[in-house]
Amino acid sequence: MINSMDTPTRVLTAYYKHKPGGFCKRLQMKINAYLEQGWVVHYVAVEKFPYSHPNLIPHILPTPLKDHNTLLFWIYFFTLAPWFTAWIAYREKVQLISVFSLAYACLCVPAKWITGSPLLTFIRTMKEKREFTFGNYTIIYRIKSLLDKVGIALSDFLVANSESIKTELVKFGKTEKEVAIIYNNIIESKLDRSEQRKEVLKEFGLPEESFLIVTTGLLIARKNIQCLIRAFAKVDSNKAVLLIIGEGPLLDALRTLAIQLGLKDKVIFTGWREDIPEILSGCDLFVFPSYLEGLSNSILEAMACSLPCLVSDIPENAEIISHSTQRFPVNQDEVLKQMMSEVLLSKEKLEIFYESTLEDRKRYIFNWEQKIITIAEQVVKMH
Repeated sequence: MINSMDTPTRVLTAYYKHKPGGFCKRLQMKINAYLEQGWVVHYVAVEKFPYSHPNLIPHILPTPLKDHNTLLFWIYFFTLAPWFTAWIAYREKVQLISVFSLAYACLCVPAKWITGSPLLTFIRTMKEKREFTFGNYTIIYRIKSLLDKVGIALSDFLVANSESIKTELVKFGKTEKEVAIIYNNIIESKLDRSEQRKEVLKEFGLPEESFLIVTTGLLIARKNIQCLIRAFAKVDSNKAVLLIIGEGPLLDALRTLAIQLGLKDKVIFTGWREDIPEILSGCDLFVFPSYLEGLSNSILEAMACSLPCLVSDIPENAEIISHSTQRFPVNQDEVLKQMMSEVLLSKEKLEIFYESTLEDRKRYIFNWEQKIITIAEQVVKMH
């Protein structure tokens, strides 16, 4: 630890509210890592996070706006939050400001200036994602682009989760010493796959000979689920079933597409599930067709469950799934259909994908929380 037991390190973070899924899962893991060190973590948000700890202290920014995905909300939030955050940082005498995303780094710049505390920023992607985070407004993205540049320039240290992101940060002027890479980690599943398969078949009323293809994630445009559904419709197999785990604004449109393609009884939309590892462990093949990602938690979850993977051939996915035979061109559903058909027809092919996926996942089994703490300690000591 940096300080004595009597004076624990005081950390400040900010994110507007908790959401299910990868980003907030990592945020919670980071916060828990700090708490396990005995540090005190203050956070700024518009509503309390759904987890608590004696050393986790919320500071709620009041807002009269109930809808948190409107232009008015984001103007309100990014106008008031920087000064509210600075006041909390000053009042609580924080020693480290630790945030996810460059926009929030920019938001915390006044807190950094007032307290002199170092700003440690974690980045999941450098590419534009328009769903949810800031609402689908062009003006917001122009502002966000500027905020990102400021966030890069004023962060004292940056942590990327892929080589491609680090490369982009260096292009923006950061030195190699100012950027570290910590991949998202996985914890190897200990679930019995044969038992989980029985449970999945039972829950969804499927015959024993079913071949279960599965995908997970938010049902939004960049996840490209429509490509997977179109490809699946072309697969000539009576035993293939597609499970789509997740929810989002495209749910109704994707259901309609499945019905139009005659897949009503072969595509199952499960909604958001808390037992994703249990379902994944009972399936045969994981397919991830996204055309824009950071480092995908969905792929890592599938790997953790020893599930053979087919993924879209984008740089971030290629960092995880190293074998080109397990990657398909984005939006080429005919190619994806062919790859799924080959696996359906060949147990040997499925076994090869299984073994190569297990080989890839070895790189992602490590103590992520300890790496976070090591970097946070170094950043505080440097300042």
